[in-house]
Amino acid sequence: MESNQLKKPTPHLVEEYLSRFEQQGNYFTTDKAISKLFQTFPHNCNIEEVLFKVAALNSLYSTKIYAIYEVAKRICELNIDPKLGQKSLELVNEIAPITIRGRTRRNYSFASKYCSGHLPNTYPIYDSYVEQLIWAYKKADAFEKFKRKELKDYPRYREVIECFKGYYGLDFGFKELDKFLWLYGKEKYGYRFIVQEAVTRREEK
Repeated sequence: MESNQLKKPTPHLVEEYLSRFEQQGNYFTTDKAISKLFQTFPHNCNIEEVLFKVAALNSLYSTKIYAIYEVAKRICELNIDPKLGQKSLELVNEIAPITIRGRTRRNYSFASKYCSGHLPNTYPIYDSYVEQLIWAYKKADAFEKFKRKELKDYPRYREVIECFKGYYGLDFGFKELDKFLWLYGKEKYGYRFIVQEAVTRREEK
């Protein structure tokens, strides 16, 4: 049975997980493919290019987008390139909601991944595994004072990640830290744990 003990996030531990990530052919190749795609199509005004990026992210990162064309169309309508140029953190919050037939869904993780695809060391990726891990470290070490729901506001989320880096002395870019947090979070918690947490937990007040 897996231990509930958290590993201290030292530079050595991060390097260990970065090495593991590179040794996982499917993770490493997927990451390279997404990076190459976003470098090839850096702009977001052509619906065909945006659709290509949305579909690739959805397929390779399992972001559970059920209305790919509508999401791509919305990204084009938002005219996000100037805000990417300004490195606007609010952009993730703006991309996330999509309304179809009167119902709004918030694709927060996807939006962070889409922005990260363009500027990986400006936009750390939000993921359910990462959220669980960051919250666990907060409870263990109180590296920053925040409520769990604050992680769903992107500027605050990045601020928390920066505090995490500073508290533990992790001199890595967001792209590298993403890989560590995701791989360790996935290893430690897994899908069934996330579902159980979503059903049973109450947000800290």
